[in-house]
Amino acid sequence: MPTLITSFNWGSSLENDNRELTRQLSTAYTDTAIIVNTKISRYVTNVNPPNAVTASQINRNLDIGDVWVNTTANSSWMMTSRTTDLLVTWTIIT
Repeated sequence: MPTLITSFNWGSSLENDNRELTRQLSTAYTDTAIIVNTKISRYVTNVNPPNAVTASQINRNLDIGDVWVNTTANSSWMMTSRTTDLLVTWTIIT
C-alpha cells in the first residue's frame, strides 16, 4: 500500500494570501499522513465503511483511530467516535 508524503506544498499563492490557513492545512495534512502511514490497524476493501446510522458487526473489530481504505475509490476514512459497540462514526481523510 502506498504511503502519503508527510508534507504538502500548498503553493506560494495560498501561503502569501493566508499564512495561518497554510500553516493549519499543513499541520492537518502532516498529522493525517503520519497516522495513515503508521497506523497498524487498517481495513482494506473495495467498499466504503458503514455510515454512522448503520450498526455494523464489522465495526466491533475496529477502534477509534483505525483506518478504512477503499481501494476502488482511492479514499480512506478514520474512525473518529464510537457510540456503541456497533455504531461508530467514520470521517473521510483522503
